[in-house]
Amino acid sequence: MAQKKAKTESSFETSFLRLEKILESLESEDCTLEETIKLYEEGLTLTKVCYDKLNDAELRIKEINRTAKSSVEIKDYK
Repeated sequence: MAQKKAKTESSFETSFLRLEKILESLESEDCTLEETIKLYEEGLTLTKVCYDKLNDAELRIKEINRTAKSSVEIKDYK
């Protein structure tokens, strides 16, 4: 259980690098069926972690832009 929690708390970069390693392992054809299933499951979990982190980042950027637009005073110099 602690291992799953650690995975969800890892950074986007760490999760993405692990996904790349999983892909390399799966492409190597050296995996047994059981190893392939475990790697696939881990890959799905890491994909969700990455997706959630990207989604959170997008929301933060939208909020920053919204805040910046509301605090910027635009003057008409005509």
